[in-house]
Amino acid sequence: MADETTTPHELVTPQTPTSSTQLLLTSPAEPQPRRRPLRIALALLTFLIGIIVGVAGVLLIILANSGMNPPVVTPPSEPGNITAQVDASLIGPIAEQSLAQAGIPGKISNIQLTFAKGDEMTITGQYQYSVLNIPITQHFTIVLQPRVDACKLQIHIIKANYGGIPATGFATIFQKTINQRMQDAIPSTIENGKYAICMVGVHTQPGSIAINFTVTPQSS
Repeated sequence: MADETTTPHELVTPQTPTSSTQLLLTSPAEPQPRRRPLRIALALLTFLIGIIVGVAGVLLIILANSGMNPPVVTPPSEPGNITAQVDASLIGPIAEQSLAQAGIPGKISNIQLTFAKGDEMTITGQYQYSVLNIPITQHFTIVLQPRVDACKLQIHIIKANYGGIPATGFATIFQKTINQRMQDAIPSTIENGKYAICMVGVHTQPGSIAINFTVTPQSS
């Protein structure tokens, strides 16, 4: 049988390349895109969330303890027979130490005291704390009422303001601390065998607090 020949007008269909040929012709895989921008964005988002949570926590604590305590109604101050004056040079350091011991957040500085005529004194200052290593400085104001109860000096907090936010309840620990320190610095009762001294009255005046004592001779 004679071999079949292909006429010039016939088209020859090319053979399908084998799998090995396909592998050789496949283009190399493109490199994966870098994920560094995504990581930076996530880090910034976490940083912002941390700031928001920290500030919200501080505000929640302060707002939960906000309010104002009315002044305590006290009888007229007794004159006594000895009067002592106590100014900011003694009360200022006591107030600063009491704030630090009470756990007020941050570092306390620039303590100032003013005295109104009657029964009111005001402590102002600054406290600095940090949120995620960012320093934040706030001002605070505490209005106090000094009074005498059973021969003891008592400091009553009327209102407290931290960074423009009322926080009277938050300063309750400070009230307890400053009372203890004031009583340690200014003894309210003294008995030395010959005389008994009792604190009977207190009032504020420009520049200081005036404290009245009654000295009574002890019978032998």
